[in-house]
Amino acid sequence: MTTSCTVILEGIFRKDGKASSEFEEYSRRSNENGEAHGGVVVKNYLISENLGQGEKPDFILIIKYPSRDKARQAFTSDEYNRIMPMRNKAFKEVKILLV
Repeated sequence: MTTSCTVILEGIFRKDGKASSEFEEYSRRSNENGEAHGGVVVKNYLISENLGQGEKPDFILIIKYPSRDKARQAFTSDEYNRIMPMRNKAFKEVKILLV
């Protein structure tokens, strides 16, 4: 029996990263890649305040995949590896957490 997997993606933009062409292209291709692996965005949140420790993330994205393997494949695929340079220019930090 295959069980679905929830991925929580947390990101902190570099200065002007959200307005960059790299972010626009990364976002488009990352969404296409996630969908190709069965990923469905459940919810996205813009974060206004951090009451805990560490730097405030700019956003949190919750994505559901049909399985843990599909989630791993989405973020380790050749396509995702090709767009990593764009991600690294737009973001200071990205966490991809499997639940």
